[in-house]
Amino acid sequence: MIRFQTQRTKLPTRSAAGRQGRINTTAFAASVALVAHILSACSSPLQSVPVTSAAALYPDLNDPPPSVAMRADQVAQIKAELLTVRDDQERAAAQQRALH
Repeated sequence: MIRFQTQRTKLPTRSAAGRQGRINTTAFAASVALVAHILSACSSPLQSVPVTSAAALYPDLNDPPPSVAMRADQVAQIKAELLTVRDDQERAAAQQRALH
């Protein structure tokens, strides 16, 4: 028969230090008050800083960069120029075929 060797250890009741015994009531109350203060600061909006200033610091990432943004009339002008160039090339190719 196989017997496994088992070891019984008492796990520490305090996580980091491994100390046993009573919790210091004053330290516990101070830590609970600190956690409550942190949570209340996270949940309440900032009153000292207006919300618009944070939005002004970070631009909308969906907007194109200013150097890339073009107005609609510029786009229409470029399209017209490209169409003219294409028509000129097709006309020149047709003339070359007619000569040969």
